[in-house]
Amino acid sequence: MDQVHHRAMDALQPFVHLADSGSASSPRFVANIITNATSSPHTYVFAELLERPAVQALRAPDAPAELQGYLTLLEIFAWGTWQDYQQTPNLPALSDEQARKLRLLSLISLASTIKPLTYESLMTSLSLSAPSDLETLVTTAIYSSLITARLSPATTPPTVNVTSVAALRDVKPTSLPSIISTLMAWESRCGSVITGIEQEIAKIRLESARRRTSEHTRMVVIEKTLAKWNPESGEAITSGGGPAGRGVSSTRKSGWKKDISAALRGRDFFGGGSNKREFDDDAFFEENANEVDALASGMDIDEGAGARTGLGNAGARTAKRFLGKKS
Repeated sequence: MDQVHHRAMDALQPFVHLADSGSASSPRFVANIITNATSSPHTYVFAELLERPAVQALRAPDAPAELQGYLTLLEIFAWGTWQDYQQTPNLPALSDEQARKLRLLSLISLASTIKPLTYESLMTSLSLSAPSDLETLVTTAIYSSLITARLSPATTPPTVNVTSVAALRDVKPTSLPSIISTLMAWESRCGSVITGIEQEIAKIRLESARRRTSEHTRMVVIEKTLAKWNPESGEAITSGGGPAGRGVSSTRKSGWKKDISAALRGRDFFGGGSNKREFDDDAFFEENANEVDALASGMDIDEGAGARTGLGNAGARTAKRFLGKKS
C-alpha cells in the first residue's frame, strides 16, 4: 500500500509544477490543470496541488464564477465522496474518467466506515444500478491496489469483504481537531498503561529482592548450624546450643568415630569388662596384628597349645567353645 501512495504522489508532481509555473496566473489554465489531474488514472491524492497559491486563487471574489466550482471539485476529489458531489450544486460535469476515479475514491472511504459492506449500500452510495457494475468497480479497485477485498455475491445479503485499504485519501482541514483529540486520548491511555506496567515491574523487583534477602538469611543460618555440628571442627558448643562459656560445654576435638572406638575399647563386647585382647575395627587383635579371627566372629579365642598353630585349630577350638567343651 505504501508503494501505491508513492506512485500517486509521483503522478501528481507534473500538475504541481504546472500550477507553480508562470502560466498558472490564468484561472482558465488552472481549471484545466484540475481537470487533467482528476482525470489521470494514477492520481489519487490532491492535497499538494490544492495548496498551490494559483489553485487557491480560484476562491478569490474576482475569479470567474463558472471557474470557482473547480476548486470545490478538487476538494471533493481530495477528501469527499460521490454523494458529496451529488449534493453540491454548481459543480463542473464529470467525464467518464473522472466519474470512475471519484467512485473509486469513494469506495476507499466507504470501506473504512461501513460494516458490513453490502451490495445494496454500495450501489446506493455510488449511484450504481446493477450489481455487475459494482463488481466491475470493486475488481478495478482490487487490481489497482486500492483495497484488498473479496466479493461474496452468494451470501445473504451479498457483501464485499474488505480487509485493507490504501492510505490515499487526504485529510479534510475541519476534521483535524477531532483527529488531534483522538490522538491525545490514545496517548493518555498509552501513558496509563505504561504507568501500570512500571508499577508492576517495581513490585516484582521488590518481591524478588525480599526473596533474595530471605534466602540469604536462611543460608547463613544453615551454614552456622552446620559449622556447629561439623565433626572435624574444634568449635565448642554448649548443651543449650549457645556459645562456649554458657551452660555445660563440651569440645569436639576429634571425630565421632574415634570417640566411639575409644569408648568401646574399655568394654568387652559381651559385657564382661575389659579384656586384654579385644577385636578392633579392622578385625585384628591389638596385641598381635598377625592374629586373625578366622570366623570373623569378633570374640576372643582361648589360649592354649593349639591357639596359634593355624586357622584349622583355631576354628576347631572356637567350635568347642560354642559347644561348651574346652580342651
